[in-house]
Amino acid sequence: MRALTILTIFIISATCFAQDSNPEILLKSGTFTPNNEIILADFNKNNPAVFNNKYYRFMQFSVLPSTKRKQKMEKLGVHFLEYIPNNTFLVSLSKNITKNKLESFKVNALLPVKATQKIHPKLQNGNCPDWAKDGDNAMLEVLIYKDADLSLAFEQFKVGGFNVKEINTYAHAFIVSTSISNLEKLANNPFVHFIAPIDPPSYPENKSGRTLHRSNVINAEYTSGRHYNGEGINIMMQDDGEIGPHIDYQGRLDQSAVSSSGGSHGDHVAGTIMGAGNLDPYGRGMADAAFLYVYSSSNNNYYSVPGIYQNSDVIITSKSYSNGCNAGYTTLARDLDEQIRQYPSLIHIFSAGNDGTSDCGYGAGSNWGNVTGGHKQAKNVIATANLNSSSGLANSSSRGPAHDGRIKPDIGAKGTSVYSTVSTNDYDTYTGTSMACPGIAGVMGQLYQAYKELNAGVNPPSGLMKGILLNSADDLGNSGPDFKYGWGEVNALRAVQILETQSYNEDSISHLGNNTHNITIPTGTEQLKVMVYWHDKEASVSASIALINNLDIELTTPNGTNYLPWVLDHTANATILNQPATRGVDDRNNMEQVTLDNPVAGNYSLSVTGTSVPYGPQTYYVVYDIISEAVTLTYPNGGEGLVPGENEMIRWDAFGNTSAFTLEYSINNGTNWTTISSNVNSSIRYYNWTVPNNFTGYALMRVSRGAQSDQSDANFTILNIPQNFVVDWTCPDSIYFYWSPVTGASGYEISMLGQKYMDSITSSTGISAFYHNTTVGLTDSWFSIRAYISPTKKGRRAVAINEQPTNSGCVAPPFAIIMASSTNSCSGIISFTDLSLNMPNTWLWDFGDGTTSTQQNPTHTYQNQGVYTVSLTVSNALGSDSVIQNNYIAVTYNTAPIAYNDTICADSSSFNLISFSTGQINWFNDTTSGNSIFTGNVFNTPILNTATNYYLTENSPPVFGGPLDTNIGGGAFYYGLRYMIFDCFSECNLVSADVYADIANTITFELRDNNGTVLDDTTILVIVGKQTLNLDFDIPIGTDLQLGLKYSNSGLFRNNNGATFPQNIGSLLSFTGANITSTQDNWYYYYNLQVQENCKSEYKEITAVLNPPLPIPTIVQNGNQLSTTNNPLYVYQWYFAGVAINGANSSSITISQTGVYTVEIHHNGCDILSANFTAIYTGLNEQIHQIAVHPNPLKGMCEISSDMPMESISIMDVSGKLLFEFLGVNAFEFYLDLSKLNNGIYFAKVTTANASTEHKLILQK
Repeated sequence: MRALTILTIFIISATCFAQDSNPEILLKSGTFTPNNEIILADFNKNNPAVFNNKYYRFMQFSVLPSTKRKQKMEKLGVHFLEYIPNNTFLVSLSKNITKNKLESFKVNALLPVKATQKIHPKLQNGNCPDWAKDGDNAMLEVLIYKDADLSLAFEQFKVGGFNVKEINTYAHAFIVSTSISNLEKLANNPFVHFIAPIDPPSYPENKSGRTLHRSNVINAEYTSGRHYNGEGINIMMQDDGEIGPHIDYQGRLDQSAVSSSGGSHGDHVAGTIMGAGNLDPYGRGMADAAFLYVYSSSNNNYYSVPGIYQNSDVIITSKSYSNGCNAGYTTLARDLDEQIRQYPSLIHIFSAGNDGTSDCGYGAGSNWGNVTGGHKQAKNVIATANLNSSSGLANSSSRGPAHDGRIKPDIGAKGTSVYSTVSTNDYDTYTGTSMACPGIAGVMGQLYQAYKELNAGVNPPSGLMKGILLNSADDLGNSGPDFKYGWGEVNALRAVQILETQSYNEDSISHLGNNTHNITIPTGTEQLKVMVYWHDKEASVSASIALINNLDIELTTPNGTNYLPWVLDHTANATILNQPATRGVDDRNNMEQVTLDNPVAGNYSLSVTGTSVPYGPQTYYVVYDIISEAVTLTYPNGGEGLVPGENEMIRWDAFGNTSAFTLEYSINNGTNWTTISSNVNSSIRYYNWTVPNNFTGYALMRVSRGAQSDQSDANFTILNIPQNFVVDWTCPDSIYFYWSPVTGASGYEISMLGQKYMDSITSSTGISAFYHNTTVGLTDSWFSIRAYISPTKKGRRAVAINEQPTNSGCVAPPFAIIMASSTNSCSGIISFTDLSLNMPNTWLWDFGDGTTSTQQNPTHTYQNQGVYTVSLTVSNALGSDSVIQNNYIAVTYNTAPIAYNDTICADSSSFNLISFSTGQINWFNDTTSGNSIFTGNVFNTPILNTATNYYLTENSPPVFGGPLDTNIGGGAFYYGLRYMIFDCFSECNLVSADVYADIANTITFELRDNNGTVLDDTTILVIVGKQTLNLDFDIPIGTDLQLGLKYSNSGLFRNNNGATFPQNIGSLLSFTGANITSTQDNWYYYYNLQVQENCKSEYKEITAVLNPPLPIPTIVQNGNQLSTTNNPLYVYQWYFAGVAINGANSSSITISQTGVYTVEIHHNGCDILSANFTAIYTGLNEQIHQIAVHPNPLKGMCEISSDMPMESISIMDVSGKLLFEFLGVNAFEFYLDLSKLNNGIYFAKVTTANASTEHKLILQK
């Protein structure tokens, strides 16, 4: 009955109140209309809805609260977490919240979040998408409320038996593997916000691109043009790992975040973003001066963006990978929207996807709602459609709408047949939105640079830049925005003109606010395009509609006519989705656009209303584009080098389709014009033209329509590319080129790869050139050539070629280069190699320790640890050169061996000194001579008469390697003179090796270099069977060294199969084979090799100590001080009556009472001797008065007399024990009777007014 009562109380804790019908709450899991009720939580300790002293609810208002009202509610304990349409917030509440308080804030409803409302539709009814299946379990992304404690939630999951695979602290989410049947149990956790399947796996989704995007116009080839090439802009690319090698990325790449490559997809994307066209000028990307940071395609890398935004100024990201099809507004979408809102200049750019013909569940069949990835459906990012070079939409390009009807993709760019970089130093043509996305990223890099140059170097707000990008786009497909092209085709020229004319405003608005902006339209305007764009606050992943702050716009003309923005019907019907936009109220998108064709001149007013702004004030940007009736030629526009006979695509901009275009070219700076076509279709803005077979530096192009015309801003050149370009020889100081002549050319320019670009290095009016190489020694590089009419009228550069070898006949002054066998040594032995160029014949080495050498390739031994600077001066008949390597060699000895001092208690003796280290121990008398007196761990010294110091070093312990014996495979005894081949990486000693012999014989074993020169040898009597050879070969650093025999062989066993190479002996040697061509990888002769590195340690100093015998001690009393023989080698301890006196550790003490004292002397562990002494303590004022004892020795009675009255007398035995005490004596004489005591020594302590003294009494009855 008690339990039933509690349950009843919990159930009726809901309190209801009447109100009008409430607006629907739009959740991803389903829509519902809340009742007019406020359900508070009971904070009894058993309520499962309470978590960490708070609980979570849907809170709906009759009117959206203002910022001030929300702040007041926050103070009461209401925490606003997320907005859900309509008029609803997800909130957490403390236990202080009451119904009356909420009603005063016009709260309509306060309702618990049901478990079913937390579950993604893809998981309902027991479903789970294939990509999220984990055997019998489902891999789920479990979002936790933003203010819930992750660590406490994690503990709760563990208690509940849920398998947490991953924690994403940024997203406030867990990846959980559990049975789909546990879904409701999981959702019932009070801190769980939303449960969705994990994201699907990611898959990878230029000349004509540059001209299609008008990227070429804002980065012109002529001096007076715009030069926005992305300089100073840092871009992040997420793709398939490492890219390159490719010279188009030269000097502008950071790949420290990746370690491997997954193919050429990322290479191609990178080239489109920022390729320099160093190898092939036609492979040039959009922002050819931008810097690229390369990351892998993992979505987790997005959580690195805040760090690289703040630390590396990375402000643009590009990713061409899918993440599910029509995945909706996912956790990643929310996080990216939040990032862009928090970091004002950041913009994320994506491919829209290649699923244009797929049915991804939007409801309109195939061809609609198939953008590949929730992150691409984020509101503040950019998703890119795939266009071909003639602005047509690729059939594979993914279409919108987004899951909630928003406009996606955002914009179109060339993604079909894109020519860009691939590894290694090559190009290829790829197709897909993967290729369109980097086109937009590169153009944005150019536009970001333009903004910075126009605004004192400040990075732009990305909301403004996205608004400009969308509003300046060329309208394609249906009139106005659509679900195929988005807002149209990117037009970098129109975008940069908006920046240059500052045709934009920034403002902010709160809920129900209204702002007005005035725009003046001049006469002759063909079209007005006005867009309001805002980066919207991130939405709740549980909401069915992503828009949070809903702004509405209306444009009013000078005559009072009002125009609403373009809107699309997102009803899931293929026919409806393909309809053109109409004017209306937009409640889905975070951008709205009004366009007017042929607007009258005058002042227009734009009204912006904050229809619903639950999180305000909301910043927004007004962007307007005033398009005149002019025609604008965009390619070729000046400075280009065209090649006769090649096909070029002429491009231009013009508004409207009123009449056909005429195209003409001139080869003489406009004196005469040749018509290309006079009837170019009015609806297109390109024309394929075959370059005429002329050569000129004064070519111009002209496009006209009626009275409107435009021509190239500067001359372009028509000239062939030089053929048969040869780098004949490359020497350290010079390079020689030749080529075939080009008709019409007056000269040629040679370029060489520099730090970032192909830099001009020389020119020639003939067909060969000699270049004096100022970068002496740099001969491995890339070279190219171009012909020119004049130095400012240049043809196109040839595809670069790589040239590496240095001609052996080069004659020039030497160029000094040195190499050391190792720059870090534990032995101090370093071999130096002269690598100088141009055949020097004298050498002077300075090793930095005060020694020099004139050898070409010396070996030097450093005697001391330290860091040394090495220099080399080389010379020949033509000159000299020096190179200095500062702090080049570091000599660091190993740690000193382990050994300890030893002590012998004798006047003279021999010692057995021991080292406990495992390496080879060498013993020395000093640290300077270098002459070892003994080798081994136990050193028996000669007889010593005094303490003596010795010094030890330890050589590295030996390393064993190679096959242990012949059992690795088959073989036989062999009588020839074959040898093993090996490399040595550090100077070392080959101590020994095992061999197996057929017959006894005397054999000379040899160590040889790679030319067969004998470096060391030893002659050994080899016995039958197994034998360990003590070789003791000092091996230098080198490759292809030889270990073999001289003259004769006693039939050493060799394996002819089973051996695998390389056979590594530690990190010192590597045996690579034997000198038999046919079976080199199988022959093997030497087994169980022992090798020792020539390392030595620091010196260890130890002392052999002699301690002579200790003499018998004596004690002398002087007043109240006792002393014995003083020796600093002795350790003293004094005792009184057998008890140690604390701190009495010197050769003397001062006593304070009469009794027996003992001194104990320790002699360095050798002897312990002691002596006793009975001392009599003398009082302080004994010199002032006299006390006498008579008789003494006594037989029983005695008289004690004093020259001052005695106050008391105490009798004690030799241990200090009190036997008798006489108080109140007050007399000059006192008779003392000791007859009852035994014979012995006693003490009488006499106390007067001034002093207390003790006197020895000898009782002899």
